[in-house]
Formats: sequence, structure tokens, C-alpha cells
Amino acid sequence: MARILVVGADIEREQALLRRLRRVAALPEGRVRGCRDLDDCDLLVIRDTPALRNAAANLLRGRPRLHCWVEDQHGRLLGGESGEELDDHAIASALHGMQLPVAAAAHAATMLPELARGSHAITQVLRQRLPLRNCQLMLKRQAQPLLLLDLAQDQAQAQNADGELLMDTIVEEFDALSLHEVAGTPLQMVQERPRLPLRPLLWQWGLRSNQWHALDHRLRQGAAVRMSRWPDFRVLGRDHDGFRLCSLLLKRAHTVQQCAGLLDLPDVVVSSFVHAAYLSGHAQLEEVPAAIAYGGSTSPPGSLLARMWRSMRGRA
Repeated sequence: MARILVVGADIEREQALLRRLRRVAALPEGRVRGCRDLDDCDLLVIRDTPALRNAAANLLRGRPRLHCWVEDQHGRLLGGESGEELDDHAIASALHGMQLPVAAAAHAATMLPELARGSHAITQVLRQRLPLRNCQLMLKRQAQPLLLLDLAQDQAQAQNADGELLMDTIVEEFDALSLHEVAGTPLQMVQERPRLPLRPLLWQWGLRSNQWHALDHRLRQGAAVRMSRWPDFRVLGRDHDGFRLCSLLLKRAHTVQQCAGLLDLPDVVVSSFVHAAYLSGHAQLEEVPAAIAYGGSTSPPGSLLARMWRSMRGRA
């Protein structure tokens, strides 16, 4: 299916363009249709005006797979980058290339090269690839596609199950999963399935999973944690302790035990936060730090800060 977003034309002109594209590509009506959401479309067609060209350039940033054509005042279609007129053969070829059937996509998803297996290896690959934002990865369970991770679009999509069932599966079977690279032509997301924001999904995955043997071993050995940046506020929601931990770890690296003491939190709460921040690429581990001097105070480290937070929480 080719989903086409037409910008700058009235409804009559848009429908005429869609009919023309179906005729040129010799495709039935359901296989070439209009679209209203940029994130769901395969092709963007704009009227040839300076304002729309500038707007399209901004919209296309971060969407390397989205096609863009320009319709000039004579009704000719031009390549968005080349500016060359597209003949019927080029138009048909492009539209047929957008017709990846769901069954073919599912078959292609089963033939992907494996990158990692198990919680530790999967976490390391995700942390390496997330900053690059230039690839797709497929999470599988026993060779069956489970979750498509589109790092370029910062989105994910379940391949079979609904969202809640999917989360239960990846949380409970983290160590039994494998991660695969989508090489060559990217896989198209299925329009009928919901798309999920990637970072919040990874955050919940890390927060709920208990299969963190290698990471917890390093934390017990005294590895310090530092936040590299604030996570998406959708991730934290109403988690006040999460906001406090972010504020603390953005300033300086601390161990789990130091965070628990400074903020008067159970170790398990701090560890769960670290799991989520680490999997989603917001946190990094540092070597075991030297003892932190607290200005020579005879009171336990962080006791004043802890009392302040308890007082504020009580008043709230």
C-alpha cells in the first residue's frame, strides 16, 4: 500500500492526483490512497512554492525513508531532491516499491542477521545503536518477530501481540530474546497496528524487568551512575522519586547506596530506576569513585537533604 500525503492542493486537485497515480501504476484504489499523518505516509507530494519547499525540507529531516515529490504549476511531478521530471515509468516503479505486502514483510523479518542474545548483550547493542538513530532492529523470541524498533523514527511496533501482552513478554523473557538487524531495505510499519514511542517503551521495559544480573553485579561492586541527559517527561510522569534521582545524577555520579542515603529511598527503588535509565541510554556507569567528602559534617551523609524531602512530601 502506498500512502500519500498531498500538501498545498484542494480536495478536488488531491483526488485527481491520486486517480492519476493509480492509473499510471495500474494499482487498485485501495493500494494507493491519501493520508493525513506525516509519520504514517510513504510519499509526500507538495505544490511547487518556495514556502512549501522550505516546509518540506524541515519535515523530511529525520525521515530519510520518506519520498518527496513536487507538483509544478503545469501538473508535472518532479523528484524532490533531483528536481527532474518523473515519467510514468519512474512513477509506477516508485509506487510499486511501496507495495510491500504484510506477508512478505513478515517473511523478511524472519531472515534477519542476529546481533545479540540475552539481556546483557541486547542492552549493550541498544545502548550503542540508540545515539546513531540510523537503523531498524527486530526483537525476536524463538525466531518469531516480536517488536520492530525503528531508531531513526524513534518508534516501535508490535509484530503480533497487543502492547500490554508484548510488554509482559519482553519483561518476563528478556534473557530468552534475541536482537536482529534489519539490513538493506527498511521494513514498513503496518498501518493497522499502533506505533509506540521508543524511549518510553524502553524505560518501562527496564523498570519492570528483573533480569539484570550483569548490571546489578557491577552496581553491587560500587559502580557509580551518571545521567547523561534528562529523559522524556512522558517517561517519568508523576514519578517524583525519578525526578529527584535525575536531578541528583545529572550533577554528579553516585552509587546506588549513595543515592539511597541522600534521598532516603530503598535500594531497590534506585536500582529499578538505574535499570530503566541504562537500557534507554540515558545513564552510564563510571568506575568505582573515591570516597566523597561531605564537608566534614558529623551527621550522616545526606541526612539534611533526606529530612528536607520528607518534610516537603509530608506537606504535599
